[in-house]
Amino acid sequence: MWNKSNNLLIFIVFLIALEAILFLNGNSKLEKKQNIENERLAQIQKVFDAVPVTAKIFSVYDGTSDNEVYNKNGNKILPLASLSKIMTLIVASEKYKLNDLITISKKSTEESENNALSLGEQWKFDNLAKFTLITSSNSGALALAGNDKDFLEKMNRKTADLGMKNTIFYNFTGLDIDKERAGSYGTAEDVNIMALYALGKHPEIFGATIMPEITFKLKSGITHDVKNTDTIIPKIPNLLFSKTGFTTLAGGNLTVIFKEKTGHIIAITLLGSTFDERFYDMEKLVQIAYNLDYGNGK
Repeated sequence: MWNKSNNLLIFIVFLIALEAILFLNGNSKLEKKQNIENERLAQIQKVFDAVPVTAKIFSVYDGTSDNEVYNKNGNKILPLASLSKIMTLIVASEKYKLNDLITISKKSTEESENNALSLGEQWKFDNLAKFTLITSSNSGALALAGNDKDFLEKMNRKTADLGMKNTIFYNFTGLDIDKERAGSYGTAEDVNIMALYALGKHPEIFGATIMPEITFKLKSGITHDVKNTDTIIPKIPNLLFSKTGFTTLAGGNLTVIFKEKTGHIIAITLLGSTFDERFYDMEKLVQIAYNLDYGNGK
């Protein structure tokens, strides 16, 4: 005899079957979506694999989705040269206010370079920070570190905070210590993470790096007319940030951040090129990265 218990049992079986069908259907859609995503990523990999560059390594990082798009030669660690100054300025930006005055000391003029600062000059922090980044000034980096004996430790501590697991700084400038030891070491991916953080946290400082040239006028009347060390600034669409680096041990390094055609914020860092080829390398990479499909992002 048919009873309510049988009806209940059939209903339960129906629900279980329905749930199984929905689960399998959902899994099928997820699997299909994942396959499409894997195919898209494979195409991106294929495109970058074919790019002829002099750089030993480079990383393309999507800051919008917080994901590395491509990495040539994995996480190989190389000298960073003046890309180190990005971290120097991050730490300095947490120490000074924009209008704080910094006096150029004898210690900070000991480095021989173009656009050298003069003993006794007084700079507002924001202007000295921009000057240091745009001209890659070693004197500026030393002046910003000042007499803070813990400054280098703060730089290395910040790498840990940002998840830069393969980066270490031995000085504030990135200059080679001697013929065998560089002033800093890291990966291209780590530099992208550092640069994206710097621009996001302190856009008023790091955003100035897109200027091809700029004049700084001190209160004393002294002026500094300077040009950016990145010579391809006009060639990069929607540029947001730029920093160069070069030493004998490092070769030519370069980091840029820009918005690609759909609005994704893309960071590219290349390490181990040459003084001139780093710019040609970057032009090729930006041209490709600008037109890629990065998905919907976050």
